[in-house]
Order: sequence, then structure tokens, then C-alpha cells
Amino acid sequence: MTTSINTTDSFDDEEDRPVCTHQESSLGISQALKPSGTASKRDSRVKTSLRDETLPEASETDNLFIWARFYISLYYNKIMVGLFGCMNGWSWYNRIDQHVLIGALPTPTHIKQLTSRERVVGIINLCAEFPGYHHLYDELGIQQIRLITSDFTIPSYDNIEQGVDSILKIIQQEDDQGSVYIHCKAGRGRSAAIAICYLLRVYQLNPSEAQETLLRCRPQVDKDLFQTDEVRMYYKDLVTLAESGRISRIPCPI
Repeated sequence: MTTSINTTDSFDDEEDRPVCTHQESSLGISQALKPSGTASKRDSRVKTSLRDETLPEASETDNLFIWARFYISLYYNKIMVGLFGCMNGWSWYNRIDQHVLIGALPTPTHIKQLTSRERVVGIINLCAEFPGYHHLYDELGIQQIRLITSDFTIPSYDNIEQGVDSILKIIQQEDDQGSVYIHCKAGRGRSAAIAICYLLRVYQLNPSEAQETLLRCRPQVDKDLFQTDEVRMYYKDLVTLAESGRISRIPCPI
């Protein structure tokens, strides 16, 4: 289920947040479950190729350069995680705090792991190039919020605001017991911008501190996101809201 969510109030969480955790990639985009609900033998096999029906294929009308760049970049991320992750500290996904994880484009296997191990009940998908696993999400009861953002760009102010507010609303709906997974293609730029703004919204951090906090949890994120106009504008508006008493922010335990 893919929906759009409007703004919501902040939540208060007095429990200590867990330390950042890491998860390695399975190095394969698996085939999503079919809508019939009956999995065939072909459905149960993990495919080693990225070219499966869960990823959209380029057509004659598509910009082939964009698609080539997408697949090259995705394979690069898989190599950096799978072959060099033990040296560079890169992981497929990482937990930021008690309620939010950030990572790369997930496989169906990742989705099932995130649901069972990390209590993920919501997904914020920043990919313009990947619609998500709708049938799998419906089966697992996961709510997807798709905020279409082109690769190698920063989410718009509206998408940042909707993304952060959606995270807070999903958490509130789950009585602070569920988690939300933010992802783009590699989990370094688009999703990281949302993650930084989430940290700014919930915790008493400035953009530079939020960037440093996110880097401790996920070393591969873009190191200059806190300087982007969208993030700084979002923070400026947060400060105004906090000073007027319309929102509350808590000390950061991360």
C-alpha cells in the first residue's frame, strides 16, 4: 500500500535509544511475491541478477543514460558493501535510533528480515526509479510512503516535510513499538537527507550535529548534506516552531 500522509505532532520517547546497528547485503535483488499469493518454485529462489520483474525495465522512450547510471551505481554499492564492507564499514542498512533505519534499495529477503527482526511497519521510498514491492508490503502489513525524487538529487522541501511527518505518524500509530525504513537506491543521498531532517525534528541538534550523528550510524552517507538549502531551510523552520512552542524536541542520546 502506497499512500501520502500529512503532518503530525511530535512524540515523546523517554526510553534510551539503542546504539547503531548494521546489516550486510544479501547481494541479490530477489523476486517479489506474486499477486496470486501462491509462491512457485521460481518465486522462492533468490536471483543473483538485478534484472528481474521487481525492477522496472528501460523502454524505447526511457533515457538509457539514466538507466545505465542507475544500474552501474547500484552494482557499485553492492560491491562496496559485499566485498569491502568489512574494511570500509559500509552496510546495506543501519539503525539510527529506536524507531528509524536507513539503507539501500531492499530485496524481498531484506523486507522480511526488517519486518521480523527490526519491527519495520513503514517504508519511506525516495526512489523515482523503483516503485516498491506492493504485493509483498500488502501481505506483510507494511505501509509505504513513496516520495518520488530523482537520483543524485536532494528531496524537495515538501518531500522532506512529508517524509519526516509520515515517520512520526507511523510511529505514533504503532504506539512507539514499530520502526520505519527509509531508503533510496544506495542509502547515501536522498534517504540520508530525510534521515538528517528526522534527527533535526526529534532531537535538539543543529544540522552539523545531525550530520555527524548520522555518519556515526551510517558511514557511507554524503558528508555535505547538512549544507544543502533544503536541509537548512527545514531546520530554520523547525527552530521557529520550537521557539513558539508548537513542537518539542528532546536531547539526543545517540
